[in-house]
Amino acid sequence: MATPTMENGSGFGRRGVVILGAWTLVAMLFAGQAWFAAQVRGEPLAWVRASVIWLVWAGVWAALTPAALRLAARFPLQRPQILRALVVHGLASGICALVNLALFALAAPMIGAAQVEPTWFGTFNRLLGTTFLLNLPVYWLIVAAAHVERLVRTAREKDRRQLRMEAQLADARLQTLRTQLQPHFLFNALNTISVLMHENADSADRILLQLSALLRRSLDSSEAHEVPLGEEIGFLESYLEIEQARFEGRLSYRIAVPDEVREARVPNLILQPLVENALRHGLATRAGPGHIEIRADRQDDALLLRVSDDGRGLPPSTTERIGLANTRARLRLLYADRQRFEVRNSDDGGVIAEIELPWHTVA
Repeated sequence: MATPTMENGSGFGRRGVVILGAWTLVAMLFAGQAWFAAQVRGEPLAWVRASVIWLVWAGVWAALTPAALRLAARFPLQRPQILRALVVHGLASGICALVNLALFALAAPMIGAAQVEPTWFGTFNRLLGTTFLLNLPVYWLIVAAAHVERLVRTAREKDRRQLRMEAQLADARLQTLRTQLQPHFLFNALNTISVLMHENADSADRILLQLSALLRRSLDSSEAHEVPLGEEIGFLESYLEIEQARFEGRLSYRIAVPDEVREARVPNLILQPLVENALRHGLATRAGPGHIEIRADRQDDALLLRVSDDGRGLPPSTTERIGLANTRARLRLLYADRQRFEVRNSDDGGVIAEIELPWHTVA
């Protein structure tokens, strides 16, 4: 028997419908059993009569069920007061069984029930001796159903709380990882502006305005874990323009991102640490010019992002630096095993960093 626990008015109405429906089903099952048994024994028992008798019996229990559910909620079968609950429910089961028999005895003459005596007391006394013990377990079944429903509901609430806690923890870890990526870029940009102030005030002013716009864009989307790829590329173009000023013309770059993939969702600021890594460990360690290429392509249900440079490549037994380690951690938090992140040396020299993400365009 379903025992939903509803608090508001509409919930109470739904609970009443469920209780009536459940007890009607029970009555029909018992009526069918009684009718079939009578047919086997060759006794005359009309289906309508059997149905009415069991519907009256079930109707009384349906009226008693809300009280039983309230007692089940007030005295749950759990420690530390389980003994008290057993005593309360033991008394309640006896009272409910007596009430059921008393009301059924009142209706028995009108519905053609068996074992009917000339007086109500006689009928009640006879039912008491023949069916009282059979009615006691009915109350306990109601209480048991309420107990099981409460256990299921508690387990579901615990699962939901656990999921919320895991989501909050993941969110906090993502925010921490992202904040670790920004100081490197800010330090480099401010250092570049400081140098340009003594050499070219107009360029310093232009770079400062670009940095201000870049930071504003970063703060505007600071709560979003994913952004359209086009927005990420726009951020990267401003970033690279600032870095070009820092490297004084030694840096060239190419961005090859088709328009049809710019709506794909990617982690916010996911490409910046890859480009920064290419600049710091590829171009910054050499005297000559360097080139960086950023590509994005769709491959079936995946988005492939690639950042490559023509620097010196990865030294043997290199340790993954914080920017790459944070990128790997963010991808794992956001996509679990549905992502791939690989950094390797190119056959032509330099380093290739590739990210493969599940393709989707909705936040």
